[in-house]
Amino acid sequence: MDETEDLEAFLEDFSKVYARLDVDGVTEMFCLPFFSLINGEKTDWPKLEELYHTTCILFDWYQQQGFHDAHYAILSMLKITPKLATARLRWRVLLTDGSPWEYCTSYQLKHIDGEWKIAGVIQFEDTSPNSLPHPFIAAENALHHLAELAEAEPALLKNIYFEAQ
Repeated sequence: MDETEDLEAFLEDFSKVYARLDVDGVTEMFCLPFFSLINGEKTDWPKLEELYHTTCILFDWYQQQGFHDAHYAILSMLKITPKLATARLRWRVLLTDGSPWEYCTSYQLKHIDGEWKIAGVIQFEDTSPNSLPHPFIAAENALHHLAELAEAEPALLKNIYFEAQ
């Protein structure tokens, strides 16, 4: 198995429950503490009940918009350590009126008890929708997002090593 094959399988499983707007299925793939960074606003969820309730509200809103036929493309993936990774996806969803909705999300992932879990999501603007990022840009973005994940769980910092410059 190549280094990111298990991440790709996890993302494929996630996409299936997400496309169905399956609140139970999606929240089972989260871990706590969980964070989101959307439109520059960071939110933390230390309790599953609050995160579940928020996911219900979000998915209800998606249903009202006619959310269906969700597909994704992987923009980049990086295993930072065997237990910490980041993945950037571009989503394309069709709405009831047939218009597409495209958005990008970065997933901060932790490997817990033998499986990947989502510790945080960051929505961002993709300034180059027709091209995949260069691997060095993907690594730089992953390190940037690592700071967000580290903020969500300070204990991870002692497991992350940076070269001195």
